Amino acid sequence: MFFKKKLIEIHQHEVERKDWENVLEALFRNTIVNSVKGIGIICNTCRKHPGDGEGFVQEELIYHIKQNRADEVRSGLKKIDKEHFKNIFKNYSEGNQKGLDFYRIKNILANEIIVYPLLQGETKYGLLVFDYPIDEQKTSKVIKVINGVLKNPEIPSTPPPKSTNDEYV
Repeated sequence: MFFKKKLIEIHQHEVERKDWENVLEALFRNTIVNSVKGIGIICNTCRKHPGDGEGFVQEELIYHIKQNRADEVRSGLKKIDKEHFKNIFKNYSEGNQKGLDFYRIKNILANEIIVYPLLQGETKYGLLVFDYPIDEQKTSKVIKVINGVLKNPEIPSTPPPKSTNDEYV
């Protein structure tokens, strides 16, 4: 008997590149904006200054929403507060959803959504948010784009602009 070994494609969720904010920006541009089903990215980080590629963790969540969907979904997405956000990642790493790429979430928007979790280390987290359902072919395309962005070379941060103030506002 002959058995064919099934090739299993591993989909990355851990961002190994140090330029976290650049990765999120590229994913927003290439998966959210370019997809009819794309809604936005929710994360717990932001840039210290425009050239900062790494970003820093902050207390509140940041909602990057596709412009033509902003008015429609902004208040609904705020239902994903810090507690819900943490639980998604807890379920991803420990729960029965371990190993899944997308997670369905009900009762956030008028229709269900799916999210693709991304993390960097123990502190930086992000969710790519899409309308549900997405057909399998488009899901595969989104995952290929994500994997491609995560494999791109890191973009080094540039120092903050020189000014009379010590902090970037």
